[in-house]
Amino acid sequence: MAWHRSCGAVALLTLLLWTSNTLSAELYRYQNDAGVTVVDWAMPAAYVSNGYEILNESGQVVSVVPPAKTATELEQDAAAARSRAADTAAEAAQLERDTFLLRRYSTVQDIEAARDRSLRELDIRIAILSSQRETLSQQLARHEDALAARAQLDEEATQYGQDTVAALKAEIQSLDDASKGRQQQVAAVAEAYGRDIARFSQLEEVVLLRRQMGAAPATR
Repeated sequence: MAWHRSCGAVALLTLLLWTSNTLSAELYRYQNDAGVTVVDWAMPAAYVSNGYEILNESGQVVSVVPPAKTATELEQDAAAARSRAADTAAEAAQLERDTFLLRRYSTVQDIEAARDRSLRELDIRIAILSSQRETLSQQLARHEDALAARAQLDEEATQYGQDTVAALKAEIQSLDDASKGRQQQVAAVAEAYGRDIARFSQLEEVVLLRRQMGAAPATR
């Protein structure tokens, strides 16, 4: 009899523990394919991607699992992440440039002097290219005149004369391309220094304001 009573007690205890665990388990609320709201102890895998709510034994919402994102939403998130990364990189680059400006220059006039030096160097290079082009143009004119003279005499142009004219024209074209590139560089350098001057002016105002605030007597 004692053995039976012991077995009965164990069975009752097991039942009570199972009931307690069941009551404390989580409930799931979701909508099925028919649009009907279902509350159940188990969450069917087929409906997980639609989103659902987790309830406690009292029916209170303890957590909300949103629906899985669509391909469009995922792409929008990725685009937003790329945009944030680009903004962060731009801020870091601007901070690096600001640090460089403040370390290298003391005044706007320093930047203007550096700009003028750079532009003068470019002007010199452009002048050299122009001089070289003028020399080649004169040589080309002489060789073309020689070919024209032979043509007037009904003499066949020599291969050397033709090759020389072609080579001179190619060199002149190369100089023209180089000169055009230098002119574009002049515009780019002037624009870059213009941005640096504008930015340095802003930084100067901030630095001056900080100095003034640091020098101001503390109020009690």
